[in-house]
Amino acid sequence: MKRGFTLIEMLVVVAVMVTLMTMVFRLSSVGSDSSRRNVTVVRIQRLENCLSGYYAAFGSYPPVKLHGTRDINQQVDAHGIQMGSEALNWNNEYEAWRKVDAACRSQPVACNFPFSSDYSGVIDSISQINKEIAENPSDYNKNWDEKTCAKFREGFDDAGAASGATDRFDANKSKSDWRNIQLFRFGLMSYLLPRYLVMMKGDAASRSPFFDGSYSQWEDNNTMPSDPFTGERFNDWQDIQKLCNSGEKTDTAKIANMPTQAVCARWLPNLEGSCRCNHSVKLFGIEIYGQNANGLASGNEHLEIFSPSSGEDNYKDQYVLDGVSVQDGWWHDLYYYSPAPYQRYTLWSAGPNGRTFPPWISKKNLGKTANDLISKWTVDDIIHMSN
Repeated sequence: MKRGFTLIEMLVVVAVMVTLMTMVFRLSSVGSDSSRRNVTVVRIQRLENCLSGYYAAFGSYPPVKLHGTRDINQQVDAHGIQMGSEALNWNNEYEAWRKVDAACRSQPVACNFPFSSDYSGVIDSISQINKEIAENPSDYNKNWDEKTCAKFREGFDDAGAASGATDRFDANKSKSDWRNIQLFRFGLMSYLLPRYLVMMKGDAASRSPFFDGSYSQWEDNNTMPSDPFTGERFNDWQDIQKLCNSGEKTDTAKIANMPTQAVCARWLPNLEGSCRCNHSVKLFGIEIYGQNANGLASGNEHLEIFSPSSGEDNYKDQYVLDGVSVQDGWWHDLYYYSPAPYQRYTLWSAGPNGRTFPPWISKKNLGKTANDLISKWTVDDIIHMSN
């Protein structure tokens, strides 16, 4: 005579199955976390190799200028840009972290620059997505009123040309600080990559306003090079941009043989497949476009969208920046700290929780609330080496 399962036996079977499933999920999570940590450590090691090569060539580590201040008591806008002094309130963890993060990124790893016309399709695609969000904000968990939506839609209507539209930057043409005119961010990667081939890439006709002397940001952060074959100094940056984009081997050779650009070839193999880019980037035969720990290509989910206006009009005239960075296994940009005269540095990851604390600030004089938060933020940081 066949006997069915009793209720107790059924409950035991269910309990065993739940336990086994929990163990499987935990093990898979451990494996995933281990993979991400390995990716992070490897990328930090590769960057350290590049930094060692830079030091051997120039006698210092990259002199990355402050794109803000290392002071954690600063107001921070929606883009993480410091705008003025304001005491940090440790009882508000979200606001405290935004200020700390902005200070930690005062020497950014990423370099940013306007999108070239070669990738106008990318801009159009992003613009369409953002306009769709404005049309149906509730579908994207956005609690926007109609006034906000209208401004957001308006800002992206001309986004196909937004990266090259210069009228929106006119008020700050003479300024070079990133906080004033957010066109070029000269972070760590702008020193470890051949800057001209990366940041001047694209149609010279559409990009020329940024290199023709109208805008100070590029010229104030770069020294006019000489022709490596003749020794004569170039007259203007537009001529160099044309060489970068002509496609002729002799023109490319002129850029590639400039000492500041050619030296990057020494350490560039360390960056193969390790960088966050928005499209394929090949330099000296090395493809630097990388993948994240889960195998997904790094890219458009990390594009930066800026609004030059402020206050009531902070959704008007949005524009998108291209860029190159190095991220950890959790899709966060690595952090870099190197004080003048740039004879030492710290390179680190904020780990899985994405939060950290500046290595240059002593925690001794901070209160219990602050130290409790900092301990929680830094418990999973990955600092492979400090030099």
